[in-house]
Amino acid sequence: MAAAGDRETAAGVVTLRRVPLQTRSRQRVQGVLDAAAELVDELGPDLVTTTMIASRSGVSVGWLYDYFVDREAIFDAIVIRAMDRLDAAVERSHKHHPGPWPVRISAVIDALAEFYRNEPGYRALWFSPYLSIEMVEAMRRHDDASAPTAVAGLADNGIVLSAVDPLIAFHLVIGIIDKGLDLAFRFDFDGDPAMIEETKRAVLAYVNPYVSPSHAAKAKPRKPRR
Repeated sequence: MAAAGDRETAAGVVTLRRVPLQTRSRQRVQGVLDAAAELVDELGPDLVTTTMIASRSGVSVGWLYDYFVDREAIFDAIVIRAMDRLDAAVERSHKHHPGPWPVRISAVIDALAEFYRNEPGYRALWFSPYLSIEMVEAMRRHDDASAPTAVAGLADNGIVLSAVDPLIAFHLVIGIIDKGLDLAFRFDFDGDPAMIEETKRAVLAYVNPYVSPSHAAKAKPRKPRR
């Protein structure tokens, strides 16, 4: 259960000193995260200070500390918020690429790579010394929740995996994608294209043997769940 000063998100809990109850305060908190993420990308996290964040976001340093314990708490909140936005990126990919399942998986990996490139502050913090237990736990919670969603998505499109527990399979698929993108972006700011393509091949090579040919050939999208 979240403490009184915590805010629940899909990825986990963002710890705040105070919960912003008014719309204006909630918007200011989001503005602080936006400003901090911009500064992280511009300067690198080492050079970002709470004074800079407050100035960029148009709040006082005292107001900032009313909601965040320190600069690192702001960094944690940037990454945890990004986990929530990642789901929206994946959902948009599904809508824009409704074809056969290999095309859909490939498109999802492309969407995740684009997220690494464009989500403010995310990449710079994830590959920095400021990667915290809170950030890692948010990613783990997100991955754990994503596997059942992926299995349900396959079922909705008439795809059945045989000779393997689908949930186990997709926990592994998510792990492969996570590691592939980690390697692709760790040393290449834009993501090594060869590593991204190999990540796709690794996922398809793992899943393909478990997909029934009849299901793969005849699968038709079902009506969205309500």
